[in-house]
Amino acid sequence: MKRKFAILTILFLFLTGFILAEEGMFLPNELTPALMAKMHRMGLQLSADQIWKNGGPSLAQAVVNLMGGTGSFVSPKGLIVTNHHVAFGAVQRQSAIKGIDLIHNGFFARTMKEEIPAPGYKALVLLTIEDVTQKVLKGIKRNMDPLKKYERVEKNIKKIIKKAEKPGYRCEVKSFYGGEKYYLLTYLELKDIRIVYVPPRSIGNYGGDIDNWMWPRHTGDFSFLRAYVGPDGKPAEYSPNNIPYKPMVYLKVSAKDIAPGDFMFILGYPGRTQRYMPSFYAEFMEKEYYPGRIKFLEGWIKILEQGSKRNKLAMFKNAGMLKGLNNAIKNWKGQLEGFKNLKIVERKREKENKMLEALKKNPELKAKYGDVFPKYRQLFEEWKTVMKKSLYAGWFAYGSRLLSAAMTIDYWTRERTKKKDIDRKPGYMDRDRENLLLSLKLVDASYEPWTDRQVLKYFIKAQGKLPPEYRLKGLVKLLNNDFSDKNIDAFLDRLYKNTVLTNKEERIKLFNSPHKKVLKSGDPFIELAEAIIPEMDELEKENKRLSGKALDITPKYFALWREVFGSDFMYPDANSTLRLTYGTVKGYSPKDAVFYLPQTTLTGVMEKETGKDPFIVPEKLKKLYKNRDFGMYIDPELKDVAVDFLTTHDVTGGNSGSPVLNARGELVGLLFDGNLESVASDYFFYPPITRSISVDSRYVLFITDKFQGAERILKEMEIVK
Repeated sequence: MKRKFAILTILFLFLTGFILAEEGMFLPNELTPALMAKMHRMGLQLSADQIWKNGGPSLAQAVVNLMGGTGSFVSPKGLIVTNHHVAFGAVQRQSAIKGIDLIHNGFFARTMKEEIPAPGYKALVLLTIEDVTQKVLKGIKRNMDPLKKYERVEKNIKKIIKKAEKPGYRCEVKSFYGGEKYYLLTYLELKDIRIVYVPPRSIGNYGGDIDNWMWPRHTGDFSFLRAYVGPDGKPAEYSPNNIPYKPMVYLKVSAKDIAPGDFMFILGYPGRTQRYMPSFYAEFMEKEYYPGRIKFLEGWIKILEQGSKRNKLAMFKNAGMLKGLNNAIKNWKGQLEGFKNLKIVERKREKENKMLEALKKNPELKAKYGDVFPKYRQLFEEWKTVMKKSLYAGWFAYGSRLLSAAMTIDYWTRERTKKKDIDRKPGYMDRDRENLLLSLKLVDASYEPWTDRQVLKYFIKAQGKLPPEYRLKGLVKLLNNDFSDKNIDAFLDRLYKNTVLTNKEERIKLFNSPHKKVLKSGDPFIELAEAIIPEMDELEKENKRLSGKALDITPKYFALWREVFGSDFMYPDANSTLRLTYGTVKGYSPKDAVFYLPQTTLTGVMEKETGKDPFIVPEKLKKLYKNRDFGMYIDPELKDVAVDFLTTHDVTGGNSGSPVLNARGELVGLLFDGNLESVASDYFFYPPITRSISVDSRYVLFITDKFQGAERILKEMEIVK
């Protein structure tokens, strides 16, 4: 329904006290009658089967997992729309490989033949979800040793996947509700993904890290990719003979007006939340975990920034890591602010007190669940010690591209010595060969010698500052317990001067060699990997043991939660599986006397311009604005082109690029962020200030049409006016 803008403003303020953010990241196969009834009351015009149908067709089959982000099909020719920052890795790698600045300039393929590969990208289409809980827990006994229990579950999962997975498909078994349920998810795996259109960074990342997680936003955070398959229509690796994939379902793209209070829902792949985490875990995260990570990342980022200034190629190669770390550190600082401002630990204690009170009042509940909290506390104390050591040990193998490659080669060839594939470590089985090999091929796109060395030195010095019991003993031995700059530099000289891992062919050759030959190669990075892997394995073993103990505790914890708080709107924590979240268009008040309206416009883009990065507006966009050449994309109430908007949806990392859908299931926007005030909602959802930020589909169309002149893309899509 159309309204005057002045009336809308009054309505925003009126609604503030009545409409809050809607909590819940619901599995598509768990859309309960109560949940569907609520969404229908809010305006939804679709049935549960239209949203999710096992095997399809349904809207869920139009949404793809981009391995860290989300996208959706918007044409019958495999065209995928996602965020600029989700597609950023593709243009970063192509820039590093080709030596051409696609990062700042963007890319547009005028024909399908000009579409270029998106290195490392895959698109997974979820087809079926099957409950395999009984199969996963087969052979599990009450008093079983925790490590053996975990290993039995792990082996059962590997058997289930091995039996279910066929060529062209990818399967995974995920745990939900703390191990109470296990689902087998089967995806179509599309391996040939290409870049179609990525707008220049001055549009796709307007505002950069300054505006990241902030509102108001004026970012055109979108890009187009395309999925290809072999001539037979089956998933295939890149080939010039491949043809565009024909999706089972694709989304219509709306060019219609949106208004405050409009119902919308999102389908996407949120990464991780910990809403059910007990208060003592949350307290550790606030006081130790995040402060330690932030301090460590600050030094790491400085090195990457220094390295990026050395030359343009170094900037290309460091851009992906630098972007990711800057995003992470701002998020973590927001998490800390949220813990403090929202009093998350105290709020979690309030929840726990209600559960404890229920146990006191109900003897039957106490008989079933009375030991849950004492055992959970004991588990936490054991986990905390392992976590402190794992924190720096895990990062140590991640910061250096060459050490990461050495670890991959060592683990892969080591696991190959086991005769049976089912006995190999998850991630290093036959099914993982292709992905591991690809990671080794892509090293050159992010390996910058000076930066790599300085980062590794930073990691080694950090190890030297740890208490002796937390250091990697293998590293200590290689350095003769001498963490002085002189000794570390001499150690690094030997590493970088004598390694062959800077050569792609040599990396692949070692990957395909027997483990004994890899060890005899004498490569110093392989020797370093060999020195630290035993401790990595011990940490992994201890984590498995604790996870085995958790299998006796967490399912009961979730069952108690359900008894106390009900189940109609209960949902499992996010774990990178497809979820539905619903809400409305709505502003918010971050502090006293401040209220944010829920839409931004092209005028705001112009108002922010400084002429300096990250607030540079392309000349063509200025001209379009000056001439008011808005075409059909003008908002009738705003009298301007709408850019971004706020909604009350419940999202987190991994949701980036998720389609925002109206009541009819038409694409009205692309989710790309949350507001900084609410990032701590990963731990505790707080409705008054929790908002999601999306780019309006009309701005996507406006830039694609008026700015880029990409008529061929528009012709593919079914645009609803």
